[in-house]
Amino acid sequence: MPPDEELRGTVKFVRGKSAMFGSHQGSGYQTVFSREARSAGLGECMVIALLAERRVALEGPDDARMIAESGSMALYDVARPMRYHWSKGKDLYLLLPRQAAMAAIGGALDGLSLPLEQQRLAPFLRRQMLDLEAYGHCLARNELAAMLDATVETALLLLRGIAPRGPGGTELFTKGLYASAVQFMAARYPDRDLDPAMIAHALGCSRATLYRAFADHDTTVMDALRELRMQNARRRLESSASQNIGTVAMACGFPDLSAFGKLFKARFGASPRDWRTEHERPHQPARHHGSLNNE
Repeated sequence: MPPDEELRGTVKFVRGKSAMFGSHQGSGYQTVFSREARSAGLGECMVIALLAERRVALEGPDDARMIAESGSMALYDVARPMRYHWSKGKDLYLLLPRQAAMAAIGGALDGLSLPLEQQRLAPFLRRQMLDLEAYGHCLARNELAAMLDATVETALLLLRGIAPRGPGGTELFTKGLYASAVQFMAARYPDRDLDPAMIAHALGCSRATLYRAFADHDTTVMDALRELRMQNARRRLESSASQNIGTVAMACGFPDLSAFGKLFKARFGASPRDWRTEHERPHQPARHHGSLNNE
């Protein structure tokens, strides 16, 4: 940005073992990445940037230029000498280990960036990044770490879907597929029609591949879905005395009240009514333990 203008902005970020997620909101600015920066160790990552409310113009080698508009999501190679012109607004970014990202796409980027909006998993990754930015401060530290790990797995799965999987890619694929499937089920668990076929179709894989991803985690798709529904029903019973048990069952994907009662007792050792009596408590705002760091 011009030297006579003051740079204003807010940065949030969270670091994981091998990746980092963050967001920046503020005035327009320019960044430059050079060969000297890479030699100093600053190029050991690749970045997925979600331009939530800003645009960026890129100037690369050999006078290559491009503009990424607001709302776009793409992979950028920060090790490539480049000048970035950021407009005023907000962007979210996920820094991935360079080696893992390049292995996922099968090599280096051909252009200045790799657009990701048309990939099947793009809506899932977009939602995860937006949720991390919006609700990360509400999570305990271990929960925040788990959500970052799941976001990284989804990102690598998305990138691997762009090119055929090479040797050693199957484990990474199924790990990311499992994380994406769990997220999909968490958003749709009240739907009584939710089944492996629907989940596999949404994620762009076969049911057999989906089954293998869950088998690698010592569970099945339906067992994981049932547990998700049970845990949500348990929380509803504990926190809401105004809803009757039938309403809770229906809201959690159990249309048969009798079957719900038997499943609940087998899982938690008490009937829904007895569990509510023993554990009911006034609703309290969630305590905020973990947070995204602010700088």
